[in-house]
Amino acid sequence: MLRLSRTLTRLPVGTSRLVSCRPLTSVAIAQKTMWSSTNKKLAWTTLGACLITASYLGLKQPAYAEEPGYVGTVEDPATNIAFPVFLNTDNEWKRLVGLGARFVSFLKVNVYVVGMYMRGEDIGALQKLWKNFDKSEFLKDNQMATEFLDQPYDISIRIVPARNTNTQHLRDGFLRLLMQRMKDQDLTEQEERDVLQGIQEFKKNFTSMKVKKNSEFVFTKTKEGGLKMVYEDKDWGTVDNKWIAKNFLMSYLDPKAPSSEAALLDIADGLERLLK
Repeated sequence: MLRLSRTLTRLPVGTSRLVSCRPLTSVAIAQKTMWSSTNKKLAWTTLGACLITASYLGLKQPAYAEEPGYVGTVEDPATNIAFPVFLNTDNEWKRLVGLGARFVSFLKVNVYVVGMYMRGEDIGALQKLWKNFDKSEFLKDNQMATEFLDQPYDISIRIVPARNTNTQHLRDGFLRLLMQRMKDQDLTEQEERDVLQGIQEFKKNFTSMKVKKNSEFVFTKTKEGGLKMVYEDKDWGTVDNKWIAKNFLMSYLDPKAPSSEAALLDIADGLERLLK
């Protein structure tokens, strides 16, 4: 479902006053700029807001661009946590596809915000794979998401806690998701052993520590099929297990039981924008 949001932008020089316009987007896009002349300020505000909005919608800048021509952030409406439109991982730029908060209903709290990022070249390859993308089909079952994650794409999941927590709490939540997905699948004994070994490696990579609100985790399914883990720009290692990498991302893309329904819907909207 599309959500009405505000675009904030600050233009090159002058006053620090924020101005806004209202495009129809899934989330709120915010970029600070400055300008001095009253007449020029309005014109530049409109232009700046449109450029940032166009970037997020996949209209202004080509999907194949190697790096962004401008910088902006997208704000999650449930938590007001901002995500960059472009994310640099391993010296490669990825663009935001969609984001949303993970809401735990029995606690009535937003635990964290999750966003998915893709490289421009992988978006281009996906445009060829899904020439007639149908969002309703994507949200109906997990067949398209499974096909998507079977491709040699480099896909990043950025997770930002919405409150102070610790790595043990987050790790245990991720492990429960992986264990549940393992139980729901028909695996051979050897496959189960391989998965459990991958889960143990995933668990060991988490350093026991406190985690502050707004800190950053980035989990990347590499094109080779591993799951790279980074916390605050510190490499926590890569789990070389294709099942772990695929199913970690599937926990956010599976329409049957998504970890964040808001993120799944926004990612589906983002894919529709980028592919059409």
